Amino acid sequence: MNIEEFVQKAIREDISITDIESYSKSSSTDIESAFNKLSLHFAEKFNEGSISYTDCDFAMNGIWPIMLDYIMEKDIPLLEPCYEIYCAFDAGEYNHGDDADPVEKYTLPAIKEILENA
Repeated sequence: MNIEEFVQKAIREDISITDIESYSKSSSTDIESAFNKLSLHFAEKFNEGSISYTDCDFAMNGIWPIMLDYIMEKDIPLLEPCYEIYCAFDAGEYNHGDDADPVEKYTLPAIKEILENA
């Protein structure tokens, strides 16, 4: 599965560890790197405006539990920047009590900072 196939599946339906493994294999990378590359891809596409916040948030909400299960099974730390990207999209899901648009105030600046430091 190439990255565009993964993206299309991740924004349409539930994904699984098998999908991450398939992408990992096709891109000749390890699983940990695959989680990060896929997450960075969603961050980049959101930042450039080619994938909506809603689709990226849905995809990252699919990646998060798979990554969590994976790291718990392997007894390794959270994968970065995958976790930071998940948190950035998560911050756009709710009102922070300041009446600001949470995507504009929290998600977009966090994504920009993550990409600058990636």
